[in-house]
Amino acid sequence: MASTPHKHYHDEEFDPKSLMETYIGADKSVTKEEILHYPLRELFKILTPGCVRGDTLIEVSIGAAITHLLIASDYFKEIIMLESSDVSIREIEKWLKKEPGAIDRSHAARFACELEGKSDGWEEKEEKVRRAVTRVVKCDFTKANPLEPVVVPQADGLISMWYLEAASKDHDSYLSNLKKMSSFLKVGGHLILFVFLNVSYYMLDQHKFSMLTYDEEFAKKALRNTGYIIKNFGKLKSKLSTHLADYEHVGYFVACKEREV
Repeated sequence: MASTPHKHYHDEEFDPKSLMETYIGADKSVTKEEILHYPLRELFKILTPGCVRGDTLIEVSIGAAITHLLIASDYFKEIIMLESSDVSIREIEKWLKKEPGAIDRSHAARFACELEGKSDGWEEKEEKVRRAVTRVVKCDFTKANPLEPVVVPQADGLISMWYLEAASKDHDSYLSNLKKMSSFLKVGGHLILFVFLNVSYYMLDQHKFSMLTYDEEFAKKALRNTGYIIKNFGKLKSKLSTHLADYEHVGYFVACKEREV
């Protein structure tokens, strides 16, 4: 009997609130460490020296991702969020406006404070993100210009969490999406890219969603061919023993855009 096709990120079954609760909710252990604590800890190390900072940061990630902005908002004055999923845009806006039923991210804000050696102040950290996010823009990477008709200035920094492997259906579309994403970044600006290496799927409720499988060398070659110099790379081997997802490593790249391509 033929297997059931995997769902795609833009299918209507995708639920960003369920994604948060399943993988990085306050009651999680291994997934919270690998998908929330590890990225925030590494992002703190990346940004603390002050070499990666600026006026404008563009953010494009899977789901209603905001937790990493709890760190990034200290280093960029303005944040423009790009999102291709309508339901994720709605969840982002609910949190920004503090509407009833918004996703609770207080445990992530508390962890961000701990990284700074603080025992409190998480509410202020969330409010700083809300002030920094000036726009949430719908994007469509199937178009030559994903933001058409909206125009945004090229940014000093760009951060992306898991988006390329979730939204790209094959290696060619990954390369195309990376190139389009990079057009939003100034030459000399920095890309911070968090990735799942050698992943093929993740579960959300009863649905299995596809993820594009690629390894460290593919990602490095893709970045170099898109005009980047890789400044830093790190990865954490997964200890996950569950049917929820099959990634081998959580990884990140810090890359400086050397040229337009």
